Amino acid sequence: MAPRIGFLVIGVQKGGTSSLFEYLRRHPQIHMPAEKEIGYFNNPKVFERGSDWYRARVTRGAPPGSVCGEATPFYMSGTPHGDLVANEARDPVPNPGRTHEPLVDVIPRRIKECLPDVKLVCALRDPVTRAYSHHRMMVLQRAESRPFDVAISELMDPEVLQRARVAPTRTNNYVVNGEYARILGGFLHVFPADQLLVIYSDHLAERPAETVAALYGFIGVAPDFAPDNLRVRYRATAEKERIPGLSLNRLQIRLERARAARSLWRALPDGARNRLDRIYTVAGYRLGMWNARRGTAGEPMSPTVRRDLIAHYRPDGEALGEMLNQSVPWLTAWNQSGVD
Repeated sequence: MAPRIGFLVIGVQKGGTSSLFEYLRRHPQIHMPAEKEIGYFNNPKVFERGSDWYRARVTRGAPPGSVCGEATPFYMSGTPHGDLVANEARDPVPNPGRTHEPLVDVIPRRIKECLPDVKLVCALRDPVTRAYSHHRMMVLQRAESRPFDVAISELMDPEVLQRARVAPTRTNNYVVNGEYARILGGFLHVFPADQLLVIYSDHLAERPAETVAALYGFIGVAPDFAPDNLRVRYRATAEKERIPGLSLNRLQIRLERARAARSLWRALPDGARNRLDRIYTVAGYRLGMWNARRGTAGEPMSPTVRRDLIAHYRPDGEALGEMLNQSVPWLTAWNQSGVD
């Protein structure tokens, strides 16, 4: 049987997708590319390469009969990551007068057209702690200089929230990326509910074997396989860099601004560019994993900002529970702590 793309890990950013990616790659019946975040459905430049390129990229080297998949958390954020990494310094806030359909609504339809029977997996985390972790990651990558409380206060403005939903960037979507019911509603509008599996990061931490077994069963491979890295949480507490400033993304930004480098890249044959692009993507992911390490957390979140975020997310969490017919862990925790 020829390899097929059977599943996608669609998000959410800073929700545990790196851990899911590493657990899935260990299963002998699953094949995933060596790189995380191919970004086919969200990145316009990559999407232009076409579905044949995408299928070949995901299934290349897969043993016959294996179930193939990939993990790109930007499928839930709608961020055209590859473009904005290079362009955000020149255009940090997209033109608010520009009207276009949000990618977060376009992406589910693109996936449905290409892979109508694909299984969708997302890992969801308490949206307040997810927003904080997202901000810390951007500080680590030197994309963000605002303190967390300042950034959130600015991003909670209604006009800024709406702009971030329509045109997300790496530093304007800390809040809106946690609006899970709104985002998943777009997927469930075009996919039946039985093609979506939601994994909560709390469950992955508290009962990893049970949670990963359910994940394997959902994808359609042997659920009793136990990966040897099950207790490892990848990128969960990265607060520092082993070598400050070491990043292939930053190198890419500098090269894309250099006329000579752009000319040299365009002069390469398509095959050579594709091979170099794949090598770069794999190396960038692995280098990022190695360079991120534990350290002292950033400035604490103020009680006022925490209360504001909880108030913002509570209606969405209630809608999510109704949509999925499930108990949402962070709502339970908020209720038990007496937070309004």
